[in-house]
Amino acid sequence: MKKILFSCLLALGIGVNAQYDFTENFEGDLIGMGQFGGGSLNSVNYCSASTSGAITYSTSVTRSGWFAQLAEVSDYYGQTGNGQKINVSFSYKKAAGLTGTLYVMYAEYDEEEGSWSIFPVGNGVALTSAASLTSCNTVTATIPAGTFDPNKSYGIGTWLQATTGTSGALYIDDLIVKQDIATSVPACTAFTYPTNGSTIPGGTVGLTWPTVENAASYKITIGTTSGASDVLNTTVIGSSTLLNVALPTNSTYYAKIVSSNDVGDAVGCQEISFSTNSLVSHCGPLTSSAPNAIAPIKSVTFAGVTNPSDATATGIGSYPVHQDFKSIEFPVFNNVTSVPLTVLGGTNGSAANGWAASVFVDWNNDGDFDDAGEQYFNTFATKLYVGSVTSNPVTLNGNITIPAGTAIGKKTMRIKYNFQSPNATTLNTPLESACSNMINGQVEDYTIDYKEFMAVSDVNKKGVSVYPNPFTDVLNISDVKGVRSVSVNDISGREVKTLAPATELNLSNLKAGLYIVNLKMEDGSVKTFKAIKK
Repeated sequence: MKKILFSCLLALGIGVNAQYDFTENFEGDLIGMGQFGGGSLNSVNYCSASTSGAITYSTSVTRSGWFAQLAEVSDYYGQTGNGQKINVSFSYKKAAGLTGTLYVMYAEYDEEEGSWSIFPVGNGVALTSAASLTSCNTVTATIPAGTFDPNKSYGIGTWLQATTGTSGALYIDDLIVKQDIATSVPACTAFTYPTNGSTIPGGTVGLTWPTVENAASYKITIGTTSGASDVLNTTVIGSSTLLNVALPTNSTYYAKIVSSNDVGDAVGCQEISFSTNSLVSHCGPLTSSAPNAIAPIKSVTFAGVTNPSDATATGIGSYPVHQDFKSIEFPVFNNVTSVPLTVLGGTNGSAANGWAASVFVDWNNDGDFDDAGEQYFNTFATKLYVGSVTSNPVTLNGNITIPAGTAIGKKTMRIKYNFQSPNATTLNTPLESACSNMINGQVEDYTIDYKEFMAVSDVNKKGVSVYPNPFTDVLNISDVKGVRSVSVNDISGREVKTLAPATELNLSNLKAGLYIVNLKMEDGSVKTFKAIKK
């Protein structure tokens, strides 16, 4: 879950712990103000007093804005925090030539990476006319209660997503940030997944619920008996969470969610019970906090199969965050211990941004990706990473090692493609977890069909023959009695053709080489032959 990097103007704050009632009209000292994109002050195009904040957009500056840095604002105004909703408004004018969409936004600071993540709020205001705007207009939006983590640093302000190729100045004035104050405990909420009495798959379950107006956070417990919290005991900001443990199948659980704010906890919230069936699920679907700025996975190649999921994508944009390709199966035979993987990923064409992929495989089918040997390229030492690139796509190559003792069967593979710092020495450890949500990255799930490699057996061949061998286009089978289906695999084990039983097999579309022909019998046995195509 990594972020596109942006530079900022002022020193950073230390955390969000404030109740805000703040107005910035860009006169005098800009207390607690920061800026992305190279801004200045303007004494001609203003909405109040005599000055505005200006940013000039061009082909090199297409996304930027001003923001009130909340921790610094609280230092000056001595306010206290409560996690309630925040109403934001600002005024603006613009020069001729500039178009795009103008938003209220909030920015979250990552102290480890030294970078900000930008989150536009609402639908924004479309600036569709290239003509200058000389009268002041207003943008307003509300950041819901429970959005901010009190342990992180934030800024609130303006954000223009300028139209590609556009140019011109935007003038910002009268930025107003007001946060509500909680005066009573919040109402209860209820789980929308799972619901009371429901039966769901086991594995890593995602919990969801609707937010309530006055709540800043939600206290969640799950136990194996009523009133217990032996499975989960946590406090969550937002409207969903993913369990960090896999729930066993065919079991019963008890869950409770309690809304909370600075005044206290909701009263009378009801416990629910739910059960798991024999199916196994995996955490997700994962979401993105910046769904309009996704760098997509363009294609994945594994075990001889290529899926061109977003092959025509050009740069970052609006793409699905989490794509389910589990219907696509990668055939892997147990006679190999390592299989090559290639991920082609999209970029935003900036050398300031590096890119990485992490891979997870649930080899033991318990519903999580946390067991030994199930994580690949997600630590500093094993990163699958390319930094400081402008090409599109980037190519990431690695090998997936199969743990010893893996049972035959179908396995879920998850591939996550992410933004990373361009400096390889600053990558975090771990790089990714399988269940963390995204910002600028994309996730794809696949199925690995892990199966036994059937060597040629003289017993299998007894009474049946294939001819001619070598063959040109048609391979004959002497007896297909009791045969349910026929499959053909290349020498690497990849299945290249499936056919109905027939004494003549048309294999004219195969390349020259050695193939394994499998006769799958109605009694469950398999008769296997080697055949050479000229």
